[in-house]
Amino acid sequence: ALDTSLSRTWREEERSWRVEDCEWRAQDMDFRVEERDWWHLEHLWRQENRKWRKEDIEQRVLENARWIWLRFVEKNRRDVEEKSEQLKSISNLSALIGGFAVVAFVELQFANPDETPDQSPALIVAYAATTALT
Repeated sequence: ALDTSLSRTWREEERSWRVEDCEWRAQDMDFRVEERDWWHLEHLWRQENRKWRKEDIEQRVLENARWIWLRFVEKNRRDVEEKSEQLKSISNLSALIGGFAVVAFVELQFANPDETPDQSPALIVAYAATTALT
């Protein structure tokens, strides 16, 4: 009778362990399904994150190109304005020199060099050269 009761006790323990083992396996399978779902969600999130990063890089490339283009345009605009100011300065200076040349032409009176010795032929040549240059 002792062997029978020990055998029965052992079987009941074995059955309870088996029931617990089946419950643990079911819980483990549920956990694995949940883990697989989380892994899938994390995978989708990583894909979205990669897509966002790629779009961000493309946007930054566009912004850099736009910035470089605007810098180039601004430099060209400054160069054009500088050349325009130089041309205005040169035109004002040439108008001033031209005015002085006209005044000198009107005011200078040529006379016979034998009568007025202060007018040398070299002065007349210099005057003709400067008038021709203006």
